[in-house]
Amino acid sequence: MTTADASESRSFTAKGLATRERILRAAADVLLADGLTAFNLDKVRQVASVSGSQLNHYFVDRQDLIRAVVKRQVEIVLQFHRQPKLGGLDTFEDWEQWANLNVRYLRKVGYRGTATYHALAGQLAKSDAATRQTFADGYWRWVTLLEDSFARMKSRGLLIGSAQPRELALVVVSLHQGAGMLAFSYRQEWPLADVTRFVVNYVRMFAKDAGERTPRPARKTRPRRRPAAVDHNAAPQFTAKGMATRARIVDGAAELIFEHGVNGTSLDDVRRAVGVSGSQISHYFTDKQDLTRQVIAARTDFVVAFHTQEALGHLDTLDSMRTWADLCWAQGGEDYLRGGCVYGSLTGELLEADDVVLDDLADGYERWLQIFERGLSAMCRRGELTPDADPRHLAVAMVAAHQGGTLLTHVTGSPEPFRAAVNAALDYVAGFAVRPNKSRTRSKS
Repeated sequence: MTTADASESRSFTAKGLATRERILRAAADVLLADGLTAFNLDKVRQVASVSGSQLNHYFVDRQDLIRAVVKRQVEIVLQFHRQPKLGGLDTFEDWEQWANLNVRYLRKVGYRGTATYHALAGQLAKSDAATRQTFADGYWRWVTLLEDSFARMKSRGLLIGSAQPRELALVVVSLHQGAGMLAFSYRQEWPLADVTRFVVNYVRMFAKDAGERTPRPARKTRPRRRPAAVDHNAAPQFTAKGMATRARIVDGAAELIFEHGVNGTSLDDVRRAVGVSGSQISHYFTDKQDLTRQVIAARTDFVVAFHTQEALGHLDTLDSMRTWADLCWAQGGEDYLRGGCVYGSLTGELLEADDVVLDDLADGYERWLQIFERGLSAMCRRGELTPDADPRHLAVAMVAAHQGGTLLTHVTGSPEPFRAAVNAALDYVAGFAVRPNKSRTRSKS
């Protein structure tokens, strides 16, 4: 028996179970507030108002407690999907209700201080292999629950024969997690509303009844974000050699953070890896947050450069979008498996950061969304997409598919989530393509 299973194998009284639950809630709060590196049992004990002996009674060690927090949270996720209001999630009406309840739940919990599964995964997935496996087990349980729902829909004749319940379940879970990353970065509900609308419309594409296949319109009200203009005059002025050194430090920090996470990377780690002195670090960066923000800026530039490379043109055709999906995996697939998306993994760790950092992350996502939105708008202007195609909505679907797909691919060690999520987004866009007979049929990408 592993230590991860030890605390769960014992029997507790009702009072003991209540105490254990109180400790788990406190541990989740401490993890979100302080991060993994600052997480310690004494802090949990104080927040939960228990003694050290009580803590040791319920949990073997620090890692046992962390994994128990993860398992508790996936149970909350599964309970949400099993609630009576959602029926059995085996009708289209159930899925419409699922979309509505997700937005309501977000309004209830807010954007900070709640141990959502994607927030915990962002914080902890890079901590150690055993914890990552605990997250993977949770994700597969979620996928299995939804796979059973879609299998029932198929057996009842609601879905066409070619519908694949497992792929549909992977799409739902991946997109749900990608939506959380965007919504918590923007601190607004529209990304979740857009993505859940995409998910339900995508499921409808497999309806046996042609009348059910009509996509429901996405919400139109989405406040546009204008990325803050950089005031170069306000930035410290460095010589060409100084700028090169500064860039080298940022690049080194970015690699360390991708490998070990923000919480697992200290300024001393960066100094040693890059081969600079502490005074040089202090000369170029005010503190760790300043350096982290520069890493976000560098990663944003990387994402923009990737999406504007010559091979992709202007991302204004279905073929160029399929090429994008192929290049994502060809150039980044190994990294997705090893550590996730270079931008998304940063976001996942920083969702509990202050507004300054979250604004940086949202600005980065806005630049990314605008690339897809410009391409899709061009397709609309050329009459290649139907009049009901919403470029902003489709752009959100593309980015969320990438972010959620890479998160699950990293955690599970499988390319399956990424491929299912991104192919679903491509099929969804293709569903709005104007055909010679003016009808919409499912893409085979």
